[in-house]
Amino acid sequence: MTKTITPDLKTFVFFLSIIFVHVLQAQKGVDYKPSSEWAWGIEDSTEYFIYTPGNLELGKKYPIALYLHGCCGDSPHAIPHRAADPPVRMWHNFTENTQDIPTYIISPQTTRGWNQHFESLKKVIDFLIEKRQGDPQRIYIVGFSMGGRGLYQFISDYPDYFAAAVPIGMSFFNGDFDKIKDIPIWANQGELDRWAREMPKFVRETRALNGLDLDSAWQWVTGVNPKYTSFEGMGHIVQWETASQDITEWAYSKINDGNKYPQVHFVSPAYREKAKEGKNFNVEVDARDPDGEITKVDLFVNRQFHSSLTTAPFKAKIKPELGDNVLEAVAYDAKGKSTTATTVIAVDTKPQISINTLPYGRVGAYYEHWLPAIGNGVLSFAAAELPKGLQLLNDGCLRGIPVEVGMVSVKVTITDEDGDVSDSVIKIEIKEKRNGEVLVTEANDLNGNQLVISKAVYGETPNFNCEKVPTSAIEHISFSDLDEFYGLSLVKSEESDTTLSDQTYMTFTVSEPVEVLVGYEVKDNMHSSGIPDWLNDFKRIEKAEITAQIRYYGIFSKKYPKGEISLPGADKNGNGVSTNYFVMLRAVDFNNEPEINMDILPSGGKGKYYTSKLTSLYGNGKLNWEVISGDLPNGLQLELNGSMVGTPQSSGQYSFIVEATDERGQADQAEIQLEIK
Repeated sequence: MTKTITPDLKTFVFFLSIIFVHVLQAQKGVDYKPSSEWAWGIEDSTEYFIYTPGNLELGKKYPIALYLHGCCGDSPHAIPHRAADPPVRMWHNFTENTQDIPTYIISPQTTRGWNQHFESLKKVIDFLIEKRQGDPQRIYIVGFSMGGRGLYQFISDYPDYFAAAVPIGMSFFNGDFDKIKDIPIWANQGELDRWAREMPKFVRETRALNGLDLDSAWQWVTGVNPKYTSFEGMGHIVQWETASQDITEWAYSKINDGNKYPQVHFVSPAYREKAKEGKNFNVEVDARDPDGEITKVDLFVNRQFHSSLTTAPFKAKIKPELGDNVLEAVAYDAKGKSTTATTVIAVDTKPQISINTLPYGRVGAYYEHWLPAIGNGVLSFAAAELPKGLQLLNDGCLRGIPVEVGMVSVKVTITDEDGDVSDSVIKIEIKEKRNGEVLVTEANDLNGNQLVISKAVYGETPNFNCEKVPTSAIEHISFSDLDEFYGLSLVKSEESDTTLSDQTYMTFTVSEPVEVLVGYEVKDNMHSSGIPDWLNDFKRIEKAEITAQIRYYGIFSKKYPKGEISLPGADKNGNGVSTNYFVMLRAVDFNNEPEINMDILPSGGKGKYYTSKLTSLYGNGKLNWEVISGDLPNGLQLELNGSMVGTPQSSGQYSFIVEATDERGQADQAEIQLEIK
């Protein structure tokens, strides 16, 4: 049966005009500098930017990713900004400009609408397939807003052409759902987005065509096309949030070889259905193949293989454990293609922290640690009397810059999704400041408002927004290239401040004589910018530039004695920049070598999935971890990023030595204890 939705044309045009204003505001001041792999191109009247990987091997075929931008464009000419949107940059790991799987990326330009460009864009893709090394079985399309509408129309016009599609923030579509129901789709929207208000209906109706008719577009449905994400509390602009998911990993798993993917879902249990610990629980899975038959369904419980089901109806019995039990059903067709459905069975348990002593911190050193806890569903954390300078976020991330030495006992209150509440007391020791460390205190703006003190590290933001609730999520404008300045003490300004350069904007106190390094935005590609007069008293460091994703900052240096320091306003409007400056502080003998700050991991259980993470203070850039002596429990492995994951197969006390090495080759070692019960 064909399902269609036809919006009122006048309403749609009105929506587009409003979207245009919102998108322009979001893009204001972008002066992106694409890497050398990007080049301008034109096909008929369609201009585009194309990314060609530099590490292609002769004889191999590589994926192609197409991105359709949102409304609108004031020119039909493609400019570097077309390569700046997060759903474009995610295909080369954003500013890292690396690709685990070399991929062609096409980012075209339009002024309004995409239908008139379909033939030209198909010519570009076909050229990559016929004359270059493009893979016809791995063509992926992403579209935002107006581009999301264009995406739906493109895949409807060419339903056998694309391997996967990712629409973002747009739901107007007057095509045939039967045509697109078998194309793997991951639909994304902001919860509050009016222009995507029909997307849940699209998802629900397409799923119904694929054998699952539910009353809502539930996000926990993963095995029936389309996959769906709604970002809580967000509006229309959700490109960064979408791109921050594992979109590319999901897309790369989809191959358009003519064989359609199976559809699979749990008939029983219902999502988050209650169960009793250790009691038999009936599980039933529905699996079907649109162009063949299901050969088996593999069932996993808490990431452990449970059984292989080969006859419909696909049923099994399991014995749930305390807490949330994650069930996965992997359905295979006769040609080996598979789709995975996931659900959760909840056995009620009070939330609890699985360790009573946290890794230590140091005065002036950046601290970040996730409290290891179990419970039902999403856990919320709160604490009183934290070490001064530290903050516990709602999601359990403890972070900040400690300012006082001492051993502190902290009462942590955890609330789970069922409303269960528990209190735990954990201890954390704050040690003396490292030699050469700069302790920054009493940072305030001209109105006495407290400024944020942090460290210049990857993922941190140059500025803050006083209206936003602090979050552990990495934001769009975040440090991505810090070079020699990595790890320095950081004073973040309020991003929207408009203080003029003849007024004092910020004051702060430093514990050491320091080199004050002001990061001031530079526009020198498609736009231009200036600096306030007071920065002329500083020395600009030649060839030094810090990148925060799509923004670039020149670095200006001046030495100050210890004590109070005052700096004037940025006058960002008068100098043509998008945001306020930030300040870094560097002492002469600053030492940023890694320091592993833990010697024990939370305990685990034999035969139960385990995950934890090793941590370190300091270190330049990303740390690589390895075990250099001793043995891990069989079934566990230490990943490069410090995560300890797996399912231990034996119990006992284990001791091993790990080494953490930073991007400069600096390393530290520590002996780690782990108990498996």
